[in-house]
Amino acid sequence: MSESVDHDIYRLDHLQLPAHVHVRIGGDWRSGWLIGCDRQLSGWHGLVQYQDDGLPETTAWFPAEEIRW
Repeated sequence: MSESVDHDIYRLDHLQLPAHVHVRIGGDWRSGWLIGCDRQLSGWHGLVQYQDDGLPETTAWFPAEEIRW
């Protein structure tokens, strides 16, 4: 029996970096750049740079379900 594939994670994992994405922050989607990725104990995470309201650019790790391309 084969393992099921999470297609969202598969696609995110195979993007060429940097890649333009959207990240969910506080329920809203913001534009950003996926600049890194890592498979952590809690699952796949992407390192995203994004502009936060009136603040300098922010870089943070997000789980795959919070990232869309």
